[in-house]
Amino acid sequence: MDAPGIALVEWMIKAIRAYVFAGLIFTIPFLICGIQRVDPDAKGWNIGFRLVIIPGLCVFWPLLAVRWVRGKRKPIETTAHRRAAMQATHQ
Repeated sequence: MDAPGIALVEWMIKAIRAYVFAGLIFTIPFLICGIQRVDPDAKGWNIGFRLVIIPGLCVFWPLLAVRWVRGKRKPIETTAHRRAAMQATHQ
């Protein structure tokens, strides 16, 4: 007889597999045409770079999908130092 804990673990493993599988499905078109829209600096990188980023794409695919659909560029870092520098140049 299965314990309730085993059923929960099996369900979690299935959920993780589905998430990663969805990430792999997302990765293929994203590497072909979406990466340049989200990060223009990635244009022209070779296949080695694209293979290296596949694990990260599989993990962060929902965030990247939203940015791809919205056409968002890379986020600009906003730190206290950067804000102070911007204020100094505008005065």
